[in-house]
Amino acid sequence: MKIKSLFTFASVGLALGASLLADDRDTTARLAFSDPAKPGKLVVHVSNGEVSVRGADVKEVTVTSALDAKTNGKEKPRKDGLRVIGTSSQFALDEKDNVITLNYGRMGWAENADFDIVVPRDTAVSVQMNLGGEIRIAHLSGDVDIKNLNGEVNLVDLGGSAIVESMNGEINASFTAFPTDKPYAFTSMNGEISVTVPANAAADVRFRTQNGTILTDFDDTTLVTKTEPGSSSSSMSYSTSEEARRIARDAANAARDAMRAAREVAAEVSRAVRAEYGDGNSDAKPSVAPVAPVPPVPPVAPSIPALSGGKVISGQLNGGGASLQISTMNGDIVLRQRKDG
Repeated sequence: MKIKSLFTFASVGLALGASLLADDRDTTARLAFSDPAKPGKLVVHVSNGEVSVRGADVKEVTVTSALDAKTNGKEKPRKDGLRVIGTSSQFALDEKDNVITLNYGRMGWAENADFDIVVPRDTAVSVQMNLGGEIRIAHLSGDVDIKNLNGEVNLVDLGGSAIVESMNGEINASFTAFPTDKPYAFTSMNGEISVTVPANAAADVRFRTQNGTILTDFDDTTLVTKTEPGSSSSSMSYSTSEEARRIARDAANAARDAMRAAREVAAEVSRAVRAEYGDGNSDAKPSVAPVAPVPPVPPVAPSIPALSGGKVISGQLNGGGASLQISTMNGDIVLRQRKDG
């Protein structure tokens, strides 16, 4: 028993030490907006990983990651005093005209990376994830725009508009305020979409799902809806729904295959150049002219096609107001009211 307890204690200690070591290796980059008196905008382009953005009572943007940072074109020295001048594990953070841009892996393949970002509460945020990963945005009053290929999107306690497009993954969004002059749109090819709004939110709603159920806890006098003519679920054939799922799967697989093919081409070109030049002796005469390596095509998050067919429900919440559109090909749609007012 003593040996087992000692082993358990040592294991916990090692795990805690590893966690502290990982935190110690994290890089924290800070950058202020050029005009802090006005609301700024954060633009994030990440290949794959996790992105968390939260609003706080701060005046600058702080990015924490295990990667090295290049801020406004300059490399920040590490904690050991060394300055990284080039690495694949590096993100760039730049500011211009009150817009701060974070780039990582935008122009090609990059390893999985996580970013924890703190911004002023009124910051507008735009995130594009080329390959996929979880995105979380919380406690902001600024507008939010998100495009993701694969992964969940979670929006928590927002006060501005939200436009979200995802190929594969659930979308969950909650709002503390719902201005009537703001647009709200949520689209997913595969995944449930759940939106929570204040009980007094006023909106013109339009919901569409190919294979799923539309649900709400608003009563039928607060949320008045109708099924649009010619769009009943009975008109949705089994073959069409199967085709919809196939298209979604093919799109996700095509993106992964394109990245795999690009890496294989780059590796093959590298092997060919090494074989031609050997150890790099400048006197060696190649038998054929070397072929210039072709850079891999950068992945681009596909645009989500406009959905058609399926069941369409439209109506008014609290008499109508903001535009609220929710569409999913495969998954339920849920509209809830906040219980805390």
